[in-house]
Amino acid sequence: MDGKNYMEISKFSLKYKYFCYVDTNEYLTDRIFIRRKINVLAGDEYGNDTSDYIIVFCKVKKKDREEFVEAMEELEKKMLLLGHTDYMDFCNRLQVKKAG
Repeated sequence: MDGKNYMEISKFSLKYKYFCYVDTNEYLTDRIFIRRKINVLAGDEYGNDTSDYIIVFCKVKKKDREEFVEAMEELEKKMLLLGHTDYMDFCNRLQVKKAG
């Protein structure tokens, strides 16, 4: 994977890891999480009318962290298959803004 479509958020918890990830308004991740049997507790989400993508904040049990990361890799492939060819460009622009 060239970039990342998620970011791990540093927040203390004995039970959970916190993330934000990029999805579409159709919530393509839901089927991936269900199939992989990952319990992802979604929180706030942000988007606007000018973009096909939303940013979702969530928490995942620490034991499911690796499965979540694999699901994010699967999401990247699914986006390309469904014609979202600018998905990783969008994600990479978010990464650059975060670092700058």
